[in-house]
Amino acid sequence: MRLTAREREILEVLRKDPLISQEDLAGRLRISRSSAAVHISNLMKKGAVLGKGYVFSEQASIAVIGDIFLGIEVDETEPRIEICHSGTALSLSTIFSELGIRPKVMTVLGNDDLATEILGRMQQLNIDTSSIVRLNKRRTCRRIYTQKELIYEESIAEAEIQKAFESWAWAALNCEYLVVDPHYQTMIYQLFNNKEEDSIPQLCTYGYLADDQDISEATTHYHIVVLGVQDPLAWDRCISRCLELAKDDHLLVITDGSNHLVFIKDAQVYDFPLLPGQTFDWRTGIPRLLAGLVYGLSNRYPTRQAVRIGVGAASSN
Repeated sequence: MRLTAREREILEVLRKDPLISQEDLAGRLRISRSSAAVHISNLMKKGAVLGKGYVFSEQASIAVIGDIFLGIEVDETEPRIEICHSGTALSLSTIFSELGIRPKVMTVLGNDDLATEILGRMQQLNIDTSSIVRLNKRRTCRRIYTQKELIYEESIAEAEIQKAFESWAWAALNCEYLVVDPHYQTMIYQLFNNKEEDSIPQLCTYGYLADDQDISEATTHYHIVVLGVQDPLAWDRCISRCLELAKDDHLLVITDGSNHLVFIKDAQVYDFPLLPGQTFDWRTGIPRLLAGLVYGLSNRYPTRQAVRIGVGAASSN
């Protein structure tokens, strides 16, 4: 779960001096001994401290918000029909599971056999499904694609998804990294708009750019963003625009997946050339790049090393 500012302060003291007494800890922080005891108890409940002495748990809490649906892909050139469970919430949480992290998934499913199948699959992957909402009298979303183009969708109404988002607010606030499907960027930002900055998790998302005009204002409110740019002619414009919008404490990664990758942090642009074995499809690889990046940052790796982990996750697909 997400730690408060005071809990993070206490954790930092404990890391530097793991044998400190509660009385000395209270004196150093200028709080009562009973308050120190309560904070340590809360750290244990949240899993940041595993026991007296103090043993620390370094795994960050990660939550994913997105869609899960039954995808039906029709290939008219074969002819061939493929059916699979799909959606960003499923794919991203699966990547985190492969990396050894148990993510919490927030999505909306119907009350049908398809939802039961999906939940069973996710639980086998050790994915936390406790925040998944199942709607009575609704079927889980189904989408039909032809040549990768969406031609028909049986969906759940936006109003019902919005209502589910509001019920997730407490869970979304109690994680350290919240990874958001691009479709829900604005909705989630508005959910947190009036919250204190210290209570908001690291908001993470991704997107695809045809040119610099596609860089949405909502994207700039996110702390960690990965953007794919396919058109080489738009590359420099997109970087310049991101540099204008990026906040100093935010991290933006921009790539075409084949030759170029840069990341922007603290108003500086850093090159990360992609080697032949590190290339990936610019569309399918972007979510995997974000997942690997978040994994690296959540494990306290330096930014460049976290980017390297993200590239490894994207190119291994």
